[in-house]
Amino acid sequence: MLRDEPIVAETDPSGAPKSIIRRGRRYRVRVLDIWQAPGGARLYRLQARAENGACAVVEVRRTGAVFRLSRWWD
Repeated sequence: MLRDEPIVAETDPSGAPKSIIRRGRRYRVRVLDIWQAPGGARLYRLQARAENGACAVVEVRRTGAVFRLSRWWD
């Protein structure tokens, strides 16, 4: 589902997300793919897993230090 909402992300030393917080829920993430068009935002495709075991695939866009959720598939 197409989204465009701000999220909070904890990152590893390379700047890739290791967890995200969306609507007050924390999700551990695994990076599936990273890409970036010249001059564009960096895009991450992630596998997100909630504490209750619910799993989703998400696309997150990073511009500078700001992360935004672009897509969410559960």
